[in-house]
Amino acid sequence: MDLTVLFEQYPYLREAITAAAVIFVNLCALFILIAAKRERRFDDRHWIRESRGYMLVCGDQAYSLGAAEVLIGRHPAADIRFPDTEISRFHALLSLSDGQWRIEDIGAQNGVLVNGRRIHKPCILHQNDAITIGKRRLIVVKGAEGRD
Repeated sequence: MDLTVLFEQYPYLREAITAAAVIFVNLCALFILIAAKRERRFDDRHWIRESRGYMLVCGDQAYSLGAAEVLIGRHPAADIRFPDTEISRFHALLSLSDGQWRIEDIGAQNGVLVNGRRIHKPCILHQNDAITIGKRRLIVVKGAEGRD
């Protein structure tokens, strides 16, 4: 069927088809955004439940580990930021997987020490482990609100 004849008979058909296509694409995008927000809310609840109560303590400062990944470094985008020059901009990454926290050295010049030993691959963390980054000493603790 020749569409040009149809478009000549109905001059607004082309605009109507274009408008319908735009509406369809917008609805698809809306459904994707709603699904992504719902999934993120579910994942946030999951990570909060799984990581509940874990934190890093450095002196009198406590840093909550309430996300799936926590970046430690000197860069302003780091989740836990230390302005010390011996700490790399992106020094270490903490990640939660299968209910266990892991720390990984992500190319830091001075490295990451766990309980006094330099790590070269991701290392599982336990309560009361000591993480040394530069001159900072962070202790992994689980607060009272996280105990079952």
